[in-house]
Amino acid sequence: MDSSNTSHSRNSKLKGLAASPGIAIGRVLRLDERGRRQFYYMEVSAQQARTEIKRLREAFAEAHARLKEIRSNLKGELGGQHEYILDAHLLMLEDKHLIAEAEREIRSRRINAEWAVRNVADRLAGAYRHIKDPYLRERSADIEDIATRLLTTLSGHTRFNMSTLDQDVVIVAETIWPSTVGELDLNHVLGFATDTGGLTSHSAIIARAVGLPAVVGLHEITKNAGTGDAIIIDGAAGEVVLRPTKPIIRTYIEKRDLDRERRVEASVRSSEPATTLDGVRITLRANVELPAEIESLALFGAEGIGLYRSEFLLLNRLPELPDEDEQYQVYRKLAEATGEHGASIRVFDLGGDKLSLDGFEEEKNPALGLRAIRLSLKAQEIFRTQVKAILRANSHGKLRIVLALISTLDELRDAKRIIEEVKRELAESGAVHDPELPLGVMIEVPAAALMADMFAREADFLSIGTNDLIQYLLAVDRANENVAHLYQPLHPAVLRTISHLVRVAEKAKAPLELCGEMAGSPIQAIALVGLGVRTLSLAPASIPLVRNAIRSIDQSRVRALLAEAVKLATTGEVEALLGRQLPRQAPQFFAALSSLG
Repeated sequence: MDSSNTSHSRNSKLKGLAASPGIAIGRVLRLDERGRRQFYYMEVSAQQARTEIKRLREAFAEAHARLKEIRSNLKGELGGQHEYILDAHLLMLEDKHLIAEAEREIRSRRINAEWAVRNVADRLAGAYRHIKDPYLRERSADIEDIATRLLTTLSGHTRFNMSTLDQDVVIVAETIWPSTVGELDLNHVLGFATDTGGLTSHSAIIARAVGLPAVVGLHEITKNAGTGDAIIIDGAAGEVVLRPTKPIIRTYIEKRDLDRERRVEASVRSSEPATTLDGVRITLRANVELPAEIESLALFGAEGIGLYRSEFLLLNRLPELPDEDEQYQVYRKLAEATGEHGASIRVFDLGGDKLSLDGFEEEKNPALGLRAIRLSLKAQEIFRTQVKAILRANSHGKLRIVLALISTLDELRDAKRIIEEVKRELAESGAVHDPELPLGVMIEVPAAALMADMFAREADFLSIGTNDLIQYLLAVDRANENVAHLYQPLHPAVLRTISHLVRVAEKAKAPLELCGEMAGSPIQAIALVGLGVRTLSLAPASIPLVRNAIRSIDQSRVRALLAEAVKLATTGEVEALLGRQLPRQAPQFFAALSSLG
């Protein structure tokens, strides 16, 4: 813990990523995790190498024992649904290959245990950091967590005991490791703010699960905040106010109270359908990545799963893949949990550079290379195994399969052929399965959007993936801070493309769904309804607010408004139009929304 509290100017506002909604008002407890990363390099003799290997094994054993304690504490605080986070860490500490690789480093390079751990962890974390998928990319933090815990154990450093906090605090840190979250006394933690981290980091996931306001990616919060400073976290806006004045504190207290009232109201109304004032029914499904999120579907009133990102199964597994039975168990859980509503499973969206494919050479631009459906068709055994597991699990519910990054009709036809072959194989072997498995195409690239009429004839449904579609339409890497401001969901080109896809689906009488972050914004969700989209899939926690937004508007009036919006020339003009007109159509909803910033 860093107890320094240097003098800074008052009322400093910082902007980061909105990781978990809610408002926290309190005092800073600044954690200094840098001490956990301190280590040294030392050359050793053959005899000393044996001693270092013994130290290494003891460190693995001690770290494993401590993590089991933390896992037990986490279960006590949050229930069993978040145990999987530290289960992955425990599996890493039990991984014989990981231990053997660190031992090889010691023997072959004649180095100390600390340096061996650092080298192995850097190689493994580096592989994850280059993965396109944000959830998998964040798993590099899990590897770093394990490495720093091992280094702490090897160095003999003691750590601040955060399970014995005696007053309410807001945690400020460069980063918060998943195991650190497990050590926190959540009865006294009001929220947290970090320099680094993303929306899919485990600390952010836990914050959302327990309702802790959190802002991440603030870059310099630890340089500006000292322990004891007054702080306000606005998790919905992604803002932090340091050393706020009394009038600002009063304003945020009012916002916090309003926020709590609205959350209680939304929770009470979670069983109500998302129906517009003029009677148009909108289906709200959930985007799911993690087992814990399955448990929250009923809580938030989700009507099944619109997108299950199966890449989560690869957590800490690369370059290996889960076998058919392991996948079957997960997909069966999805089928049983969603019942009549069902779940759409996206086939692994992962690049071949992470799977050690024979004959595969490193690509200069893997985001546009061998990934998603392209990889599935090249490495067919991976695809066949996943399809077999899904077909078997389908006998327990109503599953669907969706193909990512489709750009040609040939890809769809090849995938259909393989799926039919797998069905025949299961039938011939007598394996229990349900062959009635709807197949969908994700519309994520301009080619697919322009050819949607052709895809609608041969696929069972279309699913618009707005995250990638917007990125490819506008040629903007939304993770690149230099151009992220150009990633504009309400860009006229985006609205025109979605409007086109709605017309195509209606003409072909093909079911159309839309998933992505765009559906999680109340204003953008209303715009999508105005464009004619009738099924939205979004983060589970965003469903109540979007449901309330939909119930507050007249679909016919919003559709007329969007017909005007698609004719505009700039994003600014679209935003100005919606900003003027929507509050007039739903004054009560937007008054409450604006009061929360």
